[in-house]
Amino acid sequence: MLETQKSPAPQTPLYSNHTAPFALHNGQMVSRGNLWADVTALAAQLPDRPYQFNLCENRYLFCLCLLAAAVRGQICLLPPAGQMAVILEILRDYPGAYIAREHAPQQTGLDWFEVIAPNSATAASPPHFDWQGTAVVAFTSGSTGKPKPCPHSLHTFKTSAEMAVSSLGLAEQQLLMLSTTPPQHMYGLETSVFWPLFSQLVLHDGRPFFAEDIRQTINTSPWPTVLASTPTHLRSLIKTTGTWDNLAGIISATDTLSAKLAGETAAILGQSPLEIYGSTETLSFASRETLLENPWQPYAGCRLHQDKSGQSYLQAAHLPDEVPLQDTVQIQADGCFTVLGRDQDMVKIGGKRASLTELNRRLLDIDGVDDGVCFSHENGRLAAVVVSRLDNQAIRLGLQPYLDEVFLPRKIHFVTKIPRNATGKLAKLELEKLLESLS
Repeated sequence: MLETQKSPAPQTPLYSNHTAPFALHNGQMVSRGNLWADVTALAAQLPDRPYQFNLCENRYLFCLCLLAAAVRGQICLLPPAGQMAVILEILRDYPGAYIAREHAPQQTGLDWFEVIAPNSATAASPPHFDWQGTAVVAFTSGSTGKPKPCPHSLHTFKTSAEMAVSSLGLAEQQLLMLSTTPPQHMYGLETSVFWPLFSQLVLHDGRPFFAEDIRQTINTSPWPTVLASTPTHLRSLIKTTGTWDNLAGIISATDTLSAKLAGETAAILGQSPLEIYGSTETLSFASRETLLENPWQPYAGCRLHQDKSGQSYLQAAHLPDEVPLQDTVQIQADGCFTVLGRDQDMVKIGGKRASLTELNRRLLDIDGVDDGVCFSHENGRLAAVVVSRLDNQAIRLGLQPYLDEVFLPRKIHFVTKIPRNATGKLAKLELEKLLESLS
C-alpha cells in the first residue's frame, strides 16, 4: 500500500543518471540518456510552426513530441477530445498549428507530422528548455461550461510532480506507471508522463483497456507497477479472477471512488486505492486513501482558503497565481477539506437538497448495476438510466436505505451502454442525446 507523507517534497534532480530506465517502449527499456537523444533528434525534424496538436496515442511518442516541441519553442495543445470538429474549432484561435501523431488524420487537408521514434542508440545530455514560458495549453472538458484554455509551464509540471510523488510515497522508488487514461487528459499527463520524467518512476508507453490485458501487463512488467486508473475501470477490474502479484499501488481520479468499490478493489487486487484530486486548471493537489480517510489532504506546498462569499481558492508552490475552485468545499482547521459538490450538481425537491454525484455513487454501489446515472427532468422529478440485469423494484430497494424518498428515481430507463469518454467521465453531449431519446 502506498503511504502518504506530510514532509515537504524534496527537490528531485531532473537528470540524475543517464543510464537509469525512463520508459518501457515497445517492450524495450529506454534509458534517460536515450530519451534526451530521441528528443533532440525529433526536435530537429519538427515543422517550423508555433503550435502542435499532440495526438500521439503511444505514450512514449507523446512524451517525445511534447518535449521536442518545447525545445523548438512550440506550444503543445491538448484538446479535450480527439474529434476533428474539436480540433478545427481550436485551430481558429491557434493559427499555424499542426497535428503530430503516428498516422494521418481522417480528415484530409490538415497539416500533420508523422511521429516516428528516432530510437537513438547513444545517450545524450538534456537539451535547453524554457522552464517559465508556456509549454502546454490544456483545455477543460466543458463539463462546467465552454472548454477553456489552461496554459502551464514546464516549471509548473516539475514542481507539481515533485510534490505529488513525495506526498504519495512514490519518491525514490523505481516503479512502472501504467495508466488507463490518455496522455492528452491532465490526469493521464501528470501521472504517466510528468511523474516519471521528474522522479525515478518508469513510463509505460501503452494504454491497455480490457481488464485481463491490464492484469497481464502488470504481471509481466519488469518492475512492480502502480496503476493509475478510474472508478469506471476499477469496476471492471474487480470482476477478474487472476492474481495481481506485481501490483504495487493504485491511483484513482476523474470521479468519486466509493468506499464500497475501494473495499472491493483492495480485497480483489490486493491494494487499497489512493484518490487524487485536482483539475485541468490546478493539476492534482490533494489525496486521500478512500478506505481510511474522508477529508482530502493537500500536498505539502498547497493550501486552500475561502473569501467572504464562500469561494474557495488554491494557493500552491507550482502555480504562479491562486486559482478559484469549481467545487464547493469545506475547509477544516488542519487544512484538510471535504468536497460538497457544485451548484449545478445540486437538486432540490420538496425543500430538500441532494447532490447528483452522491445519487450516482449510491446507484453504482448497488450489486447488479454495471453502470448508471441519475438526472433531473425539467419538472424537477428524478429519473435514472442504468445498465443492469436488475428490475426497477430491486434498484429502488437498493437505493432506499441511503436516500430520502423524494430522491428515489420515479422512472428508471434500461440501456445497453452509458456514453462515457476515454477517462470514464460522462460524455455530456452524447448523454443529452440519449436522455432526449428516452423522454
